[in-house]
Amino acid sequence: MTDKPASAPIPTNFGELASGYPPKLPRKLQLLLPLKGHIEGLLAKRASYDDIRTLLKEANVIVSKNTVYRFCREVIGHRPAPQAATEINETPKITPVLPPPAAAQTTIEAALQERRERLPGLWGRRKRGPRIANSKNL
Repeated sequence: MTDKPASAPIPTNFGELASGYPPKLPRKLQLLLPLKGHIEGLLAKRASYDDIRTLLKEANVIVSKNTVYRFCREVIGHRPAPQAATEINETPKITPVLPPPAAAQTTIEAALQERRERLPGLWGRRKRGPRIANSKNL
């Protein structure tokens, strides 16, 4: 048995230990942690995540573009630059679609009606209900 009393004193420097505790990161993000300063410099030069991934690959650090993106977002706190202000503030130009003139519409309807009368079987309304085959045609 141990000689420790049941109520051992709680360390007073727990706050210091807790503040000095490094955050746990996934293995791939820990791999990029020593290169944090260099990646920040590349982001300041407006390098894309794929360009950073390519440079890391040349340095024998194989990670995906998504891993670089997550590292920049979670560890560095980088937010992508917004799109150009002209694209954001520009209002879309709406052109109204006008219906065709009444005379043209009636001629189109008349032509369709004439076609339906000539070939009634194909464009006629189907009877409601199930489609049952005619036994005489089988």
